[in-house]
Amino acid sequence: MSKKSSLGRGLDALLGAKAAPEAAGGPQVQTLSISRITQAAYQPRQVFAPEALAELAQSIRDKGVLQPLLVRPRGDNFEIVAGERRWRASQLAGLTEIPVIIRDLADREALEIAIVENLQREDLGPLEEARAYQALMNQGLNQEGVAQAVGKGRSTVANALRLLSLDSAALNALDRGQISAGHARAILAQPEKDRAWALDQIVTHGLNVREAEALKRETRAPGPIKVNPPRTYRQVELDLSRRTGTRVRITGEDKGRVELNYGSREELDRILSLLGYAADD
Repeated sequence: MSKKSSLGRGLDALLGAKAAPEAAGGPQVQTLSISRITQAAYQPRQVFAPEALAELAQSIRDKGVLQPLLVRPRGDNFEIVAGERRWRASQLAGLTEIPVIIRDLADREALEIAIVENLQREDLGPLEEARAYQALMNQGLNQEGVAQAVGKGRSTVANALRLLSLDSAALNALDRGQISAGHARAILAQPEKDRAWALDQIVTHGLNVREAEALKRETRAPGPIKVNPPRTYRQVELDLSRRTGTRVRITGEDKGRVELNYGSREELDRILSLLGYAADD
């Protein structure tokens, strides 16, 4: 049985609900000048809403910074690992010093903590989450390693990463909030040639996710007439597509076949895992 990262169990394992005395082996809270603290080299969260920052700044004016930042040494200064939102709001509040916990962390450790902090606060959009997982994979982790590091299921990580295969128009729509992650997965379940059409239909007609999943483009190309599967099978296709995160097609009636599409070996492994298949070592 693989041992899960302490990060997957939460940041309290690292920071503690309250800073323990150094003599007891807990992290020591120090005070640093804000001018010595720099923005994280990699910050999963790209959007900081001005209204929310202003509210946090007012709270800091009233009650101070209740949770210290986690920083790591960088020359004469210190780089934020967790707490960039508090750092930004503290500057708005006019603070010149801020409480911190200093830890000497490697790049991958710092990245894992930054991702976990944002995930626990539900601060990341679907693409920010996917790009954060990809950044961890760029540090040498596979999907299983990313899942263990952030305390998520492998299928969750795989489905998030799959969003990165959207074309630029769909990525922009997802980034702007015109479509949701559910819409994006419905687009990916379409044949590649129909994905731009599906995006247009969703945005133009304001389709919900279930309606997006039911989209089927009518073709008028010459050739033999294809009989659509019975309605009951169509619903099964939609249910299986949602369960597996990929396009599923059922052909035939009393006899036929079930087709599941995959775009990579890892995606195939994910689908097989969902079906309960495990290859012998």
